[in-house]
Amino acid sequence: MQYDLIETETEDAFLDKATSILEKQIGKALSKAGRCTLCLAGGSTPLPVYQRLATRPIDWGNVWIYLADERYVAPDHPDSNQRAIRETLVNPVALPPDHFIAPDTWKPLEECVNLYEAALKDLLSRGPTDVAILGMGEDGHVGSLFPPLSKDAFETSICALRTHTDTFAVSERITVTVPVLVNAEVPVLLLRGRLKKRAWTQMMEGPMDPAQWPALSLLATGRCSVVAQWIPSPTEE
Repeated sequence: MQYDLIETETEDAFLDKATSILEKQIGKALSKAGRCTLCLAGGSTPLPVYQRLATRPIDWGNVWIYLADERYVAPDHPDSNQRAIRETLVNPVALPPDHFIAPDTWKPLEECVNLYEAALKDLLSRGPTDVAILGMGEDGHVGSLFPPLSKDAFETSICALRTHTDTFAVSERITVTVPVLVNAEVPVLLLRGRLKKRAWTQMMEGPMDPAQWPALSLLATGRCSVVAQWIPSPTEE
């Protein structure tokens, strides 16, 4: 597998490198097609990157953003990914309201998934995902694709799935599928802390099973960048 692993020593270096990759790829997409589509994960690791990105001179009026996954909670709930991304990026850059596509978690869960599926198919019919920013959990999950992944997670005709976890506080999730992620022009994995280092090592040394380690599908594209800071992150101390 070919991928670009960038290891940083400090939080500032980590944030600078991740932001630089994003800004560069957004600029390339805007120059090439006049528009850019981003797939963004929530969680504590990427949010500071989004805050820095919001300060960069980018033509946000031609950028579209959708969520890699969402927790099935109200959009204003403290655990909501769309709430966090609105606060760190969408609102600060005044992204046009219809340029932010997120699951409507006010709806019943099955309807929420179906509506998100339709919205993603419409968005992606107009152009590819230019950059997908993702993380990886200690158990190997990416987005809300929790191992072992179901067959539906790899189904090319599906964009969005309902998933479930007993490991985290919010058990019901909505997530995009593996094909949506691997079709991104530039998949980017952001990893911080010793627990993520342990997961990375287990993935690379163990059986190469994408159903157990969905990040392997991203690495297999040959277009993936991995930005890592292996020292303990603040949440681990």
